[in-house]
Amino acid sequence: MAITSYSQAYHDGIVAVTVTSDLSGLIYYHWYRDGAYVATTTAGSMEFRLEAGDQARIEVFDTNDPDYDPAANTPDEYPARRTLWWLRSLGTDVDYYRVEEKKGAGAWTAIGIVPHDDAQWVYSLLSPRLDDLADAEFRVVPVDKAGNDGTALALSAERIVRTPDAPDFTATFDSGTTKITFAAG
Repeated sequence: MAITSYSQAYHDGIVAVTVTSDLSGLIYYHWYRDGAYVATTTAGSMEFRLEAGDQARIEVFDTNDPDYDPAANTPDEYPARRTLWWLRSLGTDVDYYRVEEKKGAGAWTAIGIVPHDDAQWVYSLLSPRLDDLADAEFRVVPVDKAGNDGTALALSAERIVRTPDAPDFTATFDSGTTKITFAAG
């Protein structure tokens, strides 16, 4: 598998992704969106619809093997992320916004800097990968041109659960009736 180039274009809510491969002959392209299998094509291009503000990770694997199982060979599980949204500060001296994350009881850590634009009202930032079964909080701190922090704005706090616990149950077989009974554990 050897994708040699990757390009994308966005128009009216459609992202067109085009790839080239150094493989020769009949090539199968296996497309994934956020780690989930979407389709297999023999063309090196695919279109994906994205709503306004939506973000997605698009991956493609190329192969000459017609028996390649794209569902069994999905990329690593797509990490949880959050798109963080906030409205601009009404302060007149804002230079940029520092976006911070706090994991569990840890300290606040900067995860991004977004420049202030007087013509922009809504801002967003895609968070880094989030840990499963962990608590995460996010906030935005406006910073003025002198480097002073303004009042932090809390964005969200949540427990990230991407891998739910398996159900806890017991099964009992009755040889007289040949029935199995399931009960919560």
